[in-house]
Amino acid sequence: MTTALAPAPTTPARASAADSPYRLSFARLVASEWIKFTSLRSTWWSIGLVAVVSIGLSLLMAFSYAAFAGDMPPMSVEEANRQAVQVVVFSTVLTQLLAVVLGTITVTGEYSTGMIHSTLTAAPGRVGALFAKALVVAVTMLVTSAVVFAIAAAVSGPVLPTGAVDLSHPDSSLMPLLGATVYLAITAVVGVGIGFIIRNGPGALAAGIGLVFVAPILVLFFPRLDSFQWIHDAASYLPSNAGQSLFMGAPMTGELLEPVPALVTLAAWAVVAIAGGIAVLKTRDA
Repeated sequence: MTTALAPAPTTPARASAADSPYRLSFARLVASEWIKFTSLRSTWWSIGLVAVVSIGLSLLMAFSYAAFAGDMPPMSVEEANRQAVQVVVFSTVLTQLLAVVLGTITVTGEYSTGMIHSTLTAAPGRVGALFAKALVVAVTMLVTSAVVFAIAAAVSGPVLPTGAVDLSHPDSSLMPLLGATVYLAITAVVGVGIGFIIRNGPGALAAGIGLVFVAPILVLFFPRLDSFQWIHDAASYLPSNAGQSLFMGAPMTGELLEPVPALVTLAAWAVVAIAGGIAVLKTRDA
């Protein structure tokens, strides 16, 4: 007599990735990058340093103007606004360095700790993680700069002999301040791109600081002669010089750019840096 064999137990089919309620999306990548970004003590130290340096330098410059108030000729509202704005945004000479540092260490910190492997495992497409990181850094720098400039304007206004910024004339007040906040946000994005290109912390910091701070100074070593004029013309399109055309009224070196060419120049630097970061990220192992 033969006995029927019992059917072999079957295992339930494994749920496919498409059936999972937790799907990879750009919003989740942004949330992940935000958690990592805000979990680092270096983030808060950098933001705190930006605030202290910006407000402190604005106050020092305001007191300096106040000390020579008697020697100043009468000013129109536009001229007074330009002076007050210069007091508020004067600190960008240094805070631009903190912006590029914040962008680079956000990336190179992951490479130094090995966290980048987890990031790229969770986001195998890689590009989404890069854009999410750049977005988090840019928005953080934009909001931080806006808040810090508002505080700097509030505390330096009563000290200035010409008074605080008059927002009823936006062309000479609000627009330059917005230009400064946008510049610092774009500078941080450039730092993110440099971080992905170089991957090494000291190397990325050296490249970023060299681009936004050292390069404009080097132009000063070339005299204003016809044979060197092309250097001064090209210097107008360095990130810091283009940014200063937006909010300082005159760049450190090079020629003054109109607002639209200055914004296009800054956007081009960000695009080039991010494109370079994508190329390296897609073609090299972590």
